Amino acid sequence: MSPLSAAILAIVQGLTEFLPVSSSGHLVLGEALLNSHSFGDSIAFELVVHLGTFLAVLVIFWKDILNLFGIFATRLIKPGNWSSEYKHNDEFRLTILMLLAMLPAGIVGLLLRDQISDLFSQPFMVSIALLFTGSMLLATKYFPKSDKPITIKRALFIGFAQALALVPGISRSGSTISMALGLGIKQEQAARFSFIMVLPLIMAATVLEFIDLLKVGLSSGDIVILLIGLVVSFIVGIFSLKWLLKLLRNGKFHYFAWYCFSVAIIGLFFF
Repeated sequence: MSPLSAAILAIVQGLTEFLPVSSSGHLVLGEALLNSHSFGDSIAFELVVHLGTFLAVLVIFWKDILNLFGIFATRLIKPGNWSSEYKHNDEFRLTILMLLAMLPAGIVGLLLRDQISDLFSQPFMVSIALLFTGSMLLATKYFPKSDKPITIKRALFIGFAQALALVPGISRSGSTISMALGLGIKQEQAARFSFIMVLPLIMAATVLEFIDLLKVGLSSGDIVILLIGLVVSFIVGIFSLKWLLKLLRNGKFHYFAWYCFSVAIIGLFFF
């Protein structure tokens, strides 16, 4: 993979990680179109650019993250009644629900890691998955607006939607936010829950992949490619996330359905 290809793919990642159009699907299609599979481990590159957008989430939501996990850590070391805290402390309850929602994707990712990895070399299947993403997004146009709280049951449903998005071409933000909106959760709350709950999963996946990668070793050229991917995806990701939050507030989330349909049709024809 050349530095230019790495930068282009990192821009694609930064733009599509937060927009509900499947960043992983775009990376698979982009790598196929650019013939950039020459990089030693395309999964490693994917995880690095995901790490860049992970850092973008930290920048945008740093106050929320410190508040949520700070309160959770305090309750872990402070004697008290967890049941009472869960009922009366909104931030503590939200943190518990986020951790619960991470379980389905974590379990599926560990059990089906090899099978999921195989899908990253199948652009035709990614195009099929993009059709599914577009259908989910279009459905949100018809969901009635509501402001229901996130409960254990709703958190698990959002978690299952996130597990489904392990398939490249199915958007993680698209599936989780669509599920949340379908369950009657307010747009801003749905986005906040979706983006913060994925942070530990991204970190865990990155650590596992790089443990394997370090066993094989990296050349200086590989390190340069990974650094380009990290920096570019981080910068572009900040602007992309801010844009999506604005679109959610304006009720234009379903607009991305038509984009997903277009990319899917092109992919089906091309591959």
